[in-house]
Amino acid sequence: MPQYYLRVGREMDYDDVTKHLLVVGDLTGDCFSCRAFGIDYNREKYCPGCKTDFKYIAYRKEPALINSASIARICQKRPDLTYVEYWDIKAIADRLKVKNIFK
Repeated sequence: MPQYYLRVGREMDYDDVTKHLLVVGDLTGDCFSCRAFGIDYNREKYCPGCKTDFKYIAYRKEPALINSASIARICQKRPDLTYVEYWDIKAIADRLKVKNIFK
């Protein structure tokens, strides 16, 4: 039977994910933790800036433009990383920023 990539919801620790998150674009990636940019996401296992090890990977493209082929391409290049939805992480980060403003 053929294998397919499906998005799966799972409860995860936000702080752990963001500390070890590699956010990729079309050509390079960024460390979500220290904001180092220009990372070759095809081969880098550690952030060159903060030296954290990457455990998760996210695709920065708009959700309407992401298809299963693009997710499959990223996951095939980096099977050692767990794919997470970038816009979920960004939504939580934005909520936390707003909450901290009104403290």
